[in-house]
Order: sequence, then C-alpha cells, then structure tokens
Amino acid sequence: MITVDQLAKLVEGVVEGDGSAVITGMAPLSSAVKGDITFALSEKDFMAAVDTQASCVLTTMGAPALPKTLLRIKNPKTAVTILYNAMTEIAPPPEGGVHPSAVVSAKASIGKNVSIGPNVFIDDGSVIGDRSVIEANSVIGKGVKIGEGVRIAANVTIYKGVKIGSKVIIHAGTVIGADGFGFITKDGRNYKVPQMGAVIIEDEVEIGANSCIDRATFGDTFIAKGTKVDNLVQIAHNVNIGRNVLIAAQTGIAGSATIGENTMMGGQVGIADHAKVGSNVKLAAKTGVSGRVPDDVTLFGYPARDARETKKINGLLSLFARNASEIKRLIRGTMANEPEQKD
Repeated sequence: MITVDQLAKLVEGVVEGDGSAVITGMAPLSSAVKGDITFALSEKDFMAAVDTQASCVLTTMGAPALPKTLLRIKNPKTAVTILYNAMTEIAPPPEGGVHPSAVVSAKASIGKNVSIGPNVFIDDGSVIGDRSVIEANSVIGKGVKIGEGVRIAANVTIYKGVKIGSKVIIHAGTVIGADGFGFITKDGRNYKVPQMGAVIIEDEVEIGANSCIDRATFGDTFIAKGTKVDNLVQIAHNVNIGRNVLIAAQTGIAGSATIGENTMMGGQVGIADHAKVGSNVKLAAKTGVSGRVPDDVTLFGYPARDARETKKINGLLSLFARNASEIKRLIRGTMANEPEQKD
C-alpha cells in the first residue's frame, strides 16, 4: 500500500487534493479505476481526466486545475518511470501453484507462492525462490539456483548450474547457459573446447527476448546487479559485465570481454574477444571495439573513435563525395601547372 503523498516524495512532486488517498495500481485514462494513478499530459488528456475514476491524476506543473487529486511533476517521463517501478514493488505476490502439465522433480526445491505454468520442466537439484513465476514451456536444468521474485517468461531455457539472483526478469525465448563457441582447428578437424563453467546473474538484471548468454569455458560468465539487456543480444563465454550496464538490441559481446559499470551500448555494438571496456562509457550504435577503452568516454564507429572525431570524419567524407568531380579537376590543374623537374 502506498499513498499519493508517498508517491510525491519519490518524484519530487506537488500534491493538490487528498494526499492520503491509497494507490494500488497504474493505468491509462481509458481504463483507470478507483485506486489507480493515471496521467494527463496534454490538453486532450485534461478534458478526459475530468471523468476518470482514478484516485489520482499525474500532470505537469503548468496544467490547469482539475476536480481531482493531482500530483504535479516537472519531468513526466522520469516520474512515470519511477512510479511504474514503485507500483511493481508493491504489487501483491502471485498466488502460486503448479500447473498439472508441469514436470517438477521431487529433488527440486520450490519456495512459497511460486507459480509454475503449463509444460514447464524443472530438473533435479534446482532451487526456485519465493514468489517467482515460471511461464509456459520453460525448462530449468539440473542444479539451477533462482532467487526470490524472479519472472521467467514462456519458452526460456536455463541450462544446468546457472545461478540467478532475486528480482530478475528473463523474457521469452532466451537461452542461458548454452555452450560457448570455442573450437581449435588441427589437421583439418575442429575440436570443441570444453565449456565446463557456469553463468551467474545477480539481482535486478533484466534479459530481453531471444537473447543468449553462454556458459564459461572455465569459471563464470558474470552479469552484475542492475544490468539491463535488450532483445537479441549475444553474450559469449567468460564475459564479465559490471553493474547497471545498458545493452541495446543485436549487440554481440565476444568471449572473455570485460565491461565496466554504468556503461551504455547502442544497437548492434560489437565487442571483440578479450576487449576491456571501462566504466561510464557510451558506445553509439554499430560501434566496434577491439581493444581497451578507458573510463568516461563516448565512442562511435569502426574502428571505435571519439564520437565527435568520427562525426567530423564522416562529414568530410560526405563533402568529398559530393564534390568529387571538382576536387579531381583541381588536382589535375595543380599537377599540370607544376614546373617540370630536371635532373
């Protein structure tokens, strides 16, 4: 349970009306009911908000007065995001239960209020923490450890020995703990390098749909607390990712790369094997990193360069391309006017 006054403190907002009103959910104007907080951020919304059943309307500082309890804020996008997370935190736990079609090993340990969907398979020695949800057709291998309040969507496969912290979200189709891609070629044959390590994912990590995180050759592939991974991301064996990293879709991180905390990667970034990326780094979309990147820099392009330098280079290349004929003419004229060299 949380009140409007308590929400106002989270977003540095100003309350007009009943600050003691209890908020139990969040919904758009069209479907909000008593207990919900809703949003009115445009002139059209203000008119609709007059008839809403919501207990509170979030709006901007300069919005007109409404016959409702209002929570006025300076930055709507940030406020809505913070409030959404607050609502998630206070959501009631799942009722729990195991679907009749699920197969759960008698040697697995299932916590309180765990919800296990249709056709889920949980193997020997796995541990599922309290209030976790495992949706349809997901597979949990031998000896997997899953913390409390974890949400695993449909068709997720988690291989043996993977360790997952609490409040982790794993979206549909993701595979965690498959073998890393490692081969040694000798005498015309590719020999598979052993993939005997594990994957460790700390608390509050989110993994997007259809992503893959490979187990380590030896040791662990590691993703630290608070990191968020988009859809269709490949994280290879022995990769080590720090806290609060943001990784956008179609990024590929090759084996044994290291990523520092608070780093951000745009879509289709490529990190070569054994590369070391510092903390607080920003890598623009399609940037390729093949060596060492220091802390606190913004890079763009391939090879990765300072983003401002890359933009200047691209601008010059565009200028040359548009004026290629004139540049060639000037070069030919300069060469024709040069004095003849004598021995």
